Amino acid sequence: MDFGNRQKYDNKQYYSSEQVKRVLQSCGINVELEIDSDYIIYCPYHSNFRTPAAEVSKTSGHFFCFGCQQSANLIELVKHCSNRTYFEACRLIDSKKVDVDIYSEIGSTLSRPAEFVEFDSDMINNLHNNLRESKEAREYLINRGITTDSMKKYTIGYSLKRLMVTVPIYSPDGMCVGFVGRSIQGKEFSNSPKLPRSKTLFNIQRVKFSSQVFVVESTFDAIRIEQAGRPAVATLGSNVSGSQIALLKKYFTSIILLPDNDEAGKSQTRKLTEAMPNIVTVGTVPQEYKDISDMNDNELQNFIYQFDNMVEYLINI
Repeated sequence: MDFGNRQKYDNKQYYSSEQVKRVLQSCGINVELEIDSDYIIYCPYHSNFRTPAAEVSKTSGHFFCFGCQQSANLIELVKHCSNRTYFEACRLIDSKKVDVDIYSEIGSTLSRPAEFVEFDSDMINNLHNNLRESKEAREYLINRGITTDSMKKYTIGYSLKRLMVTVPIYSPDGMCVGFVGRSIQGKEFSNSPKLPRSKTLFNIQRVKFSSQVFVVESTFDAIRIEQAGRPAVATLGSNVSGSQIALLKKYFTSIILLPDNDEAGKSQTRKLTEAMPNIVTVGTVPQEYKDISDMNDNELQNFIYQFDNMVEYLINI
């Protein structure tokens, strides 16, 4: 091996998902959540203990933390977490290889469960009825810039037990697959169990036939852009999955990304512009706002209008 090119060699390694998982477990790293292309873990590089902030690719083993921005290949991650040398880390990773039975693989593929499971529509309707009966929850949404028409259009609900407003999430073909929730007091978030967040985008089922779309992080941001008369989807967090990128590529020829003014927003911008350099245009939210939700209706309307003019100019030159 050429030690001078060792880093380049490491970054080109490919593993099976089971091998990566076994390596993580051997280093004392628990997989908190598994999505289509990544394992979600607590970051071992900073004091991350409330919400898992890091992802590890199932195929390349690449590690990235959306909190502290640390990036590492699998060998570097093993060295850091287990205090092994480079060669010891390589041996550990190699020892976790899995022999693949081609017949088992084929059988597993053929028996793979449906990509989406329909969520209980009665629960969605009951939560929506709760909202209609809760003045406090409706006032919270109005204060966040969500109109009563939007509350009906998006079947926004309210959990009396959790004191959370809920927004249903749908698959691209229109199947309700769960909901995201946000407390009306404080800033707590909770999703329905097994929500396939990484496999869809909020509002994708309504706007998938638009050629151009605004992409934001939160459901409320997307709803407010829709209220301003423009199609929008939300990634349901700053971490954008491979499946979500595939959906954006499939349905849209022009993407206007409006990232939050924080480090997570910068990471999201890098990921989307690298994945879709020819169709993503990044809009800069003024620094006095964390995101577009901080704007009032007139400010948001003017911001979107000015950006539309800029996009139209770019298309015509």
